[in-house]
Amino acid sequence: MILELQDIRLSFNNTGQERLNLLNGVTMSIPKGRVTALIGGNGTGKTTLFNIISGFQNDYEGTVILDGRDISRQPAHKVSLMGIGRLFQGGQLLGDLTLMENMKIASEDKTGEWPFTSFFHSNKVKRQENDKEERAREIIRNVISEKYVDRMDRLGSEFSYGEQRLLSLARLLMGKDDKLLLLDEPTSGVNPRYISLIQQIIRKMTDEEGLSVLMIEHNMHFVSEVADYCAFLNEGIIAKYGKSGEVLSDPEVRSSYLGL
Repeated sequence: MILELQDIRLSFNNTGQERLNLLNGVTMSIPKGRVTALIGGNGTGKTTLFNIISGFQNDYEGTVILDGRDISRQPAHKVSLMGIGRLFQGGQLLGDLTLMENMKIASEDKTGEWPFTSFFHSNKVKRQENDKEERAREIIRNVISEKYVDRMDRLGSEFSYGEQRLLSLARLLMGKDDKLLLLDEPTSGVNPRYISLIQQIIRKMTDEEGLSVLMIEHNMHFVSEVADYCAFLNEGIIAKYGKSGEVLSDPEVRSSYLGL
C-alpha cells in the first residue's frame, strides 16, 4: 500500500461554539500504482482529509503512513519532499509566468534559484536548468501534445481554463520523486472535450510513470471510467470501499449520495 490512514479524527467548534465531529475515524489503505477515487457529499471532509495527508492541517488524531513511513503532522513542505504531489481544487498555472517557468518551479531541483550557487557554479547550474527544460518539454510532448511544446514561452494566463488544468496535471510529473498524487476535482469546471484528455493523463501517471493517485471527484461517469477503486466518505467514516463499479452500484451509495 502507498498510503494508510488509521483512525483519522477531526472536530471543530461551529459559530455557536458547538463541538462538531467532521471525521469520526477514517481508516483506509490506498494501493500502489492504481487510481482511487474519494467520493461523498459536499461538506463531508474530503478536502480536509487531503489537507491532513499533505500536511496543511495538523490538528487531528490518528496516523498517516506513506509507503511505510509515518508522516503524521509533518509540515506541508516536508510532506512534499517525502513524495506527495497535489493538484488543488481550481488550481491553475501561475498567470504571470510562462508555461516553461510554471513547469520548472515544480521541479524538486531548486539549484538555479540560489544566487550564490548560480554565481559560483554557473556551468553546473546552466546544465541543470537545461535538463529541467528538456524534461518539461518531454513531459508536455508525451503527456499532452507536441503543439504545447511550441507554446512554452506563453504566459500561463494566455491558456484557457481547461488547458491550464491539463498543463497543471502534467506539471506534477516534474516532481520525479513523487509517489502519490492527490487530485482535488481534476474535471471541475472543465469543458467536456478536455475531460477525456485528463483521463488519459491520469492513466499515464499510473500505467507509465508508476505513480499512485487519490482523487476527489464528483463526476461519477469519470470516476467509473478512470478509477480502479472507490472510497465513499459518509458521516465521517469510509462507509464503503472497493472496486469502483461495486461501490457506485451499491444501494446505500446510490441512495444517500447519488440520490437514485
